[in-house]
Amino acid sequence: MKKTLILSVALFGMILSGCKSTYEKYSNEEFSIEYPRKWDKEIDRYPVMPFVTFSEYQTAMVSTKVMDSVTVEEFAKMRIKAFSEEQIGFKLIDLSMKNDYALIRYSNEDEDDPTFHLETLMKIGKRGNKLYGVTCAYETNEQKDTVEHIINSFQLK
Repeated sequence: MKKTLILSVALFGMILSGCKSTYEKYSNEEFSIEYPRKWDKEIDRYPVMPFVTFSEYQTAMVSTKVMDSVTVEEFAKMRIKAFSEEQIGFKLIDLSMKNDYALIRYSNEDEDDPTFHLETLMKIGKRGNKLYGVTCAYETNEQKDTVEHIINSFQLK
């Protein structure tokens, strides 16, 4: 009995050690974020986007903006106003504040195609005088868990 238990524990440990996360972590001195291991990434390729990761159908990007006197909540409300003016079919789903971050959830729908529904999440935080936002969207429920994992993993240092 004792031998069987030891072998079972050893086998379980070997199985777990062989399991790899489907996510990879990127970290620099300003922030960290997890993204799907299979996705490509670009670091500091664009001036205001220090990190972009993408697959064939989806993109997640971290963008920055220097703004001294604007709070995270004020900036989130500014983004919502701009989205509503610039994007066709924009609908705000939720704006929430949690632990010094703002989370904007919105959708875009196409009047000409009632089956089209794109949902976007944007998480905003501030460090010093710099605002950081990570944005990622999904069309299908299969993509939703990935997007929420990326958004939830984003942390400023």
